[in-house]
Amino acid sequence: MNTLPRRLTALVLGDAARYEMLRRRWSAAVNSGVYDLHPAHYLLYLALLGKDWRQAFTPITNTTRLENGGLHDWGFLRALNRLHSSHWSGELLAPFDGLVTHEHLRQIRQWVPRRSRQDFHTAEPGTWPCEAYDVGEAPDHA
Repeated sequence: MNTLPRRLTALVLGDAARYEMLRRRWSAAVNSGVYDLHPAHYLLYLALLGKDWRQAFTPITNTTRLENGGLHDWGFLRALNRLHSSHWSGELLAPFDGLVTHEHLRQIRQWVPRRSRQDFHTAEPGTWPCEAYDVGEAPDHA
């Protein structure tokens, strides 16, 4: 699944008013210059909206670079690792100023799959080895 159904984003955001509050809060954070935003912040924001966050990143297509270990400094993998690391939770939530909680982050972490360099070595160059979300057996209630 590459986008989340509204019933799932509603589990995180609640209602349309919170969705708009999130969009305004994010815009303020991006434009304020107060926060040192990492690609993981953008990944989290797009996931909170239920969008295909992979579109914010470009898969490496150069086979020579891939064969020579070029994935080690790829911003996508660092952003994904930071999203899933509890060490970064406070920093990830800071720009959202309390609108996004640890529980929201926990839910997003369950839906956004972890990936490693090895996943990309087995994938066709320039393609994603996974879908944006892995929701498994998601509840039917919002």
